[in-house]
Amino acid sequence: MEKLIEKFNRKIDDSAPLTINPEHSRRIDYLRISVTDRCNLRCVYCMPSSGIETVTQNELLTFEEIIRLVKILVGLGIRRIRLTGGEPLVRKGIVALIERISDIKGVEDISLTTNGILLASYARLLRKAGLKGINISLDTLNPEKFRIITGSDSLSGVLEGIKIARQEGFLLKLNMVVMRGENDDEIINFVKFTLDNNLILRFIEFMNVTPLWKEDYFIPIEEVKDICEKEFGLRKADYKSFGPAQYYQIKDGMIGFIKTSIDNCKGCSRLRLTSTGELKLCLYQSGGVSLRDLLRKGENDNYIMDILRDLFCLKDDVDYRRWQRPQIYMCSVGG
Repeated sequence: MEKLIEKFNRKIDDSAPLTINPEHSRRIDYLRISVTDRCNLRCVYCMPSSGIETVTQNELLTFEEIIRLVKILVGLGIRRIRLTGGEPLVRKGIVALIERISDIKGVEDISLTTNGILLASYARLLRKAGLKGINISLDTLNPEKFRIITGSDSLSGVLEGIKIARQEGFLLKLNMVVMRGENDDEIINFVKFTLDNNLILRFIEFMNVTPLWKEDYFIPIEEVKDICEKEFGLRKADYKSFGPAQYYQIKDGMIGFIKTSIDNCKGCSRLRLTSTGELKLCLYQSGGVSLRDLLRKGENDNYIMDILRDLFCLKDDVDYRRWQRPQIYMCSVGG
């Protein structure tokens, strides 16, 4: 168990500059970059079965623009990068982008969130490019349920991707969105699966932030935790988490619980960069600042950094959760 925790723990560079109002002692060091709004699945909580109106190629940030923005943000304290989508592995050239980001001085960790469909084909290349961690979104181990939840018959491909990624030595976490009446009967099986495969599992509350929200699906994370406690026993894990998950040890493994129906804002250290170049301080923010437009207007890096410094201070001063929640599809903002 100790080796598992040591493997998954991250080091924090305490010399990194504070990028927020110092009186709050908040350090913004984590950037999520959505590289595309396209996806090869249609998960019931993420994207309509008919799909969404995707952005044009010209609206997307180019790789050169992403690299430039990462360098600017690293200069302001960003140390950890996570690439998301849509499904990031459908973006052509993604391996080369990861390699370039991993070569940027100051980037200490680069990871990726994927649905796993293409992972078997990409795992070795991703490892060679410098990717360190992979989060895999997987909500069922049942092929028929997988088809219902995702609109695809590709569960076997996802499981093969997990196998290959493990062989490549990746840090792997499984994210399971628990939905009442859909997959809540698989909670114990998921824990056993992750124990057998030396993975970290995170149970996530169904999040009320999209037009696809269904109240009938919602199951409080405390209920999920109680099921795990009764079956396996839980001990608070000595694990340094950078997100809202609360981690617990079970036997020779570890599981986390993410409650989305409370305010996790106080400890949030992340920014979100959409595939079209909008920088968002908060998932609940209806609109961000278009860094893409600033780049394409020819603004220099110092000018953009000054704008970002002023913007970061709003992360403590503005409570976006009190605003009217935007009706967004998760595939558009990278989760």
